[in-house]
Formats: sequence, structure tokens, C-alpha cells
Amino acid sequence: MPRKSDIGRAPAWRAPARQHRGPEATLRESLTRLAAFFQGRETRQGILARRLLGHSDARDRVAAEQLIRERRRQTRMDGSVKASLLWTAWAGWEFMDLGCALTDAPVVRTLGYALAQQDRAGHFAEGCDEGRHARRLCNHFLQGFFSPGARDVPIAPLTFPSGVVVVGEEDARFAVSCLALRVALRAHHEERPFVQRHIESLLELPGLWDTWNEDWIPDLAFFALGALGLAPPRFAPRLEAIVGQLVRHRRPDGSWPDAHLFHTLDTLLSVPVPAAQAAVRHAAPLLSTLQRENGGFDDGDDEERALIALRVLKMAVGGPR
Repeated sequence: MPRKSDIGRAPAWRAPARQHRGPEATLRESLTRLAAFFQGRETRQGILARRLLGHSDARDRVAAEQLIRERRRQTRMDGSVKASLLWTAWAGWEFMDLGCALTDAPVVRTLGYALAQQDRAGHFAEGCDEGRHARRLCNHFLQGFFSPGARDVPIAPLTFPSGVVVVGEEDARFAVSCLALRVALRAHHEERPFVQRHIESLLELPGLWDTWNEDWIPDLAFFALGALGLAPPRFAPRLEAIVGQLVRHRRPDGSWPDAHLFHTLDTLLSVPVPAAQAAVRHAAPLLSTLQRENGGFDDGDDEERALIALRVLKMAVGGPR
């Protein structure tokens, strides 16, 4: 059963107030800082950032090809990376980011491994007992979840690329499955029966959407929303209702209480619902206050968080994201 967790709060550090600038000018200044931050970085994030900023050149194509080769070397014979569902699914996401087609071997192999883990031993909602059945939290009601491995090998605490940390064992299994579903939907596996069952299970999960920080920690709701944002258009009305429920919990500054800021925004960026896009734009000024002088957002200059921030700021000023 999911547990509450005090994780993923926004950084306490805030940049000094910037005087005599309007809101849009401040956002554009933040974009300028991010352009400088990503300049010359031959990483996936750097390539995507320059593409988004319109600064790509031939060197980025060469760098992307090199990164694809490096990631292919990390892939095992069975298509996995580190024998981990999390890192295999994320590798599939990165391959697509770097320009691989859905029919290219790196995508086919990593997605093949991930899809083979659906409903295998160790998945969230596995098994049943009287209490879980009464709460509709067992495999009689929830199906299609991906397994990160047998339960005799714990996976928590688990850190995800956005920086969010999931500390509970069942929470981690749920979160990894949602990430794998998100990648599978991006790769257009939405017609697979088990993928459809996973979508339906997330939509129907008791308490996930209509409570806040009670039975489910908020970050898990956003993990589920991140997958549902890529679901087929027929789910759009239900997705709009879910976003409407989540938006009610938003703080005035654009963050959500007890939810990891960058994880939340990364999720909302992928949701094709006006209320989600409005929530992203609303959070942009908060990101400007959190940005450091070098353009990053934390002591370690985490590139994934900076890329998420870039996408948010670009949306806020009316550009692609």
C-alpha cells in the first residue's frame, strides 16, 4: 500500500529579486541563462535544449549519434540496461529523444524488454487479500502493471531522472510501472491489451485522484498522470477531469504541497489538456526565482532539471516546448 513521504520539495535557495523588469522580461532573462548553461554540453539534455532554442548545428547530430552508440553498448543481450526496468525504459525514452525511429533496433530492443515485464511476478497490485480486495487494490481490479523484479530484491529508495526520490517499496514499484507505461505509449504500443489494462487501472485507482496526501503520496499521482498524458485521444475527457481535480491542490506560486516541483512540471508538460498547460505557465515565475546565476537550479547543476525548466519557460513565453 502506498505510504506518505516527505520527498522532493522545491529547493530552498532563491535568486535575488530582479528589479525593474516585467514578468515576461524576467522569463526571457531566465531563458538566456539557460542557453548559456547548455552551450557546448554534448549531452542528451544539451542537444535537446539547443534544438528547442533553435541553436542546433551539425555538431549536435554527431553528438547524438555518439550518445546512441554509447547507450547501445550499455544494453544487454536481452534488451535491458543494468537489468533494471527503470533504466531500460529510460534508455528507450532517450533513444527516441536522440532521433531513433520506433523501428530502429535500440528502441525495439529496450521496449521489447520492458513490455515483457507486464504482469510478471513482483508488479504493483500483485496478489490479493481480504483487505486489499475490499479496497479494490489487488490484481482482480488492477492489471497491466510492469514488474521491476521479484520482491525478494528490494528496489527502493529509487531516484528517477527528474530528481524525484521514491522511498517506499510499493511506491517505487508503482512509479517504475508508470514510467514504463509512459515510454510504451510514446512508442505507440497503446493498442496492446495489457497496455490498455494499465491505462484503465490508473484511471480507476481508488483514492489516487480524489484525495491529496492521504493514502497516496502526491508524487505518485503525477507519475500516473505522466503516463496518461500520452494515452490515446479517447481518454481525453477523463484526463481533463483528473487534471481538474489535481489543479485544486495547487499553491498560489504554482507548486503543489508535498510534491517534487520538477517532476510535477515534467508530467504536466506532456498532458494535452488546457488546464495542465495553464498550470505549467503559472509555475514559470517560480522557476525564475529558483534559478542560479549560472542558469542551473541546484548545487550539482542537474541537466535534467534545467531541461524541464527550459521547456516550462519556453511554453510560458509562447514558444514550443
